[in-house]
Formats: sequence, structure tokens, C-alpha cells
Amino acid sequence: MPDLDLKKSKLHLAGFNQVEEPIDQFIAGTFDTWQSYQNAKNFSRQYLISLIQLPGTKRWLFAGVYDQLVPKARPAGKKTKWEYSYRHISGFEELEGRLILEYSRTGRQSYVYADKVLPEMRVHSLRAKRLTVGDFPGFKAVDISHGTLKVVVKEQIDSWKSALRSVAGVYLISDREHRMLYVGSATGDGGIWSRWETYARGGHGGNVRLKALEKEKGSIFTNGFYFSILEIADKHTGEKQMLQLEDEWKRRLLTRDAGLNGN
Repeated sequence: MPDLDLKKSKLHLAGFNQVEEPIDQFIAGTFDTWQSYQNAKNFSRQYLISLIQLPGTKRWLFAGVYDQLVPKARPAGKKTKWEYSYRHISGFEELEGRLILEYSRTGRQSYVYADKVLPEMRVHSLRAKRLTVGDFPGFKAVDISHGTLKVVVKEQIDSWKSALRSVAGVYLISDREHRMLYVGSATGDGGIWSRWETYARGGHGGNVRLKALEKEKGSIFTNGFYFSILEIADKHTGEKQMLQLEDEWKRRLLTRDAGLNGN
């Protein structure tokens, strides 16, 4: 793209914002919407080049190039002050989700002039395929955002479905926006998979306190939700026994008194 002059461009170095990992937004296909909400007029040049930090590393995944950047003030009381409309420029699809750059940024600086910073970056690698949801990582390593869970369920990713269907268990929902926890359990032939499908499709899963969050915040109430597994069991374990395990975890994590469990 000949007109993509670095002196006309800004970089968005998108990293963890204490609630959400932008890499989860990218995998879920919602990064462009997530990025559009800003607390200041951060996109002040003609072009925006977006890079997403790979958690725990100094590596950055290329997400795309944007122009026609127009900020609009949001109503008072909203979480962010500005919402940008913009165009995601085509022609970079072969690099989006594949190109990885290496860069050690200063502090938490997220909006920088491209001509000042890009010369300091180095190409780390080019992935064979666009970054998507990986294979099931093992029960102890599961920690996925609600957005990624929706992708897993929508695409019926076999490694996830097979593993989660094979066990009953006690699971944890971490509401990282409100710093609160919810403990639940799953039994029956569908195992954890069947229970998590309800969260992917409806969000609250029928829980009273999660329903209240939805009523208060609308469809964005799950933005800070992450799903993990506390304990697994044979999926033919009786419901009474699983509820006892669930109760024990609620007691340990105080999710009735200081969390999202209503019973």
C-alpha cells in the first residue's frame, strides 16, 4: 500500500487492560469492535496499525490497518468516553493473525507514532496459519474468555468437545471486570461441554446473580468472564456427590458471601 506512510500512522499496542486480553478478542472475531472504544482521542493520525501483545511475551501479533478514523463522544456514564468508527483496510489478510513482531515497549505506552517505534521492531516469525483457537490444552490449563468459548461452541472444535464431554466436574467462572467468582458443576452424558454450551449461547446459564448482571449491563455483561476447571470426575458421578464437591469449592472460595453464587 504505497500511501501507508509511517509519518501518517499511529500504532496501537493492544495489551491486557486488567479485564480482557485483546488476543481473546482477536480469536473471537471481536477485536475491531473492542478496539473502537477508547478513553481519549488516541487515533490521531490518518492510519492506524494495530498490534496485539501475545500474553507474557515481548511479541506482537499484527491485527490489521485502519483508516477513516472518526471519534464520537459516548453518553455520560459509559465505561469509555469515545467510540471510533473506522474502516478495516483490505489487502493485508495474508499477514493478519500471522505476522509476529518483537518489541520491548516502555511501560504501558499503548498509542505511539509508527515512524518512531516501527524501526525498533524486528520480525520474529510468520505463522503458517492465522491464529485461531488452539487444540484443547488439558483440563488444568483451561482458562478461556467467554468470547473464545463462543467460538469453540460455534465451531464445535473437536478436541475441546471430546475432552469436555468426557468428564463431569466443578468449574469456575472468573468475572474479571467485577473481581468476582462463580462456582458451578456439571454431570450427565454431556459432561462439562453441555453445561458450558448454555453459557456460550445465553451467558448467564440460568444463574440468578448472573441474570441480574445481564439486566444491569446488557449484552456486554460477559465481557470479563473467563472459564476454568477446578476439579474433574467421571461423568457418571451422581448429582448428589457433584453438588457436595461444588459446595466445598463454594465454601473455599467464598463465592456465596463475596461472589456470584446465590445458593
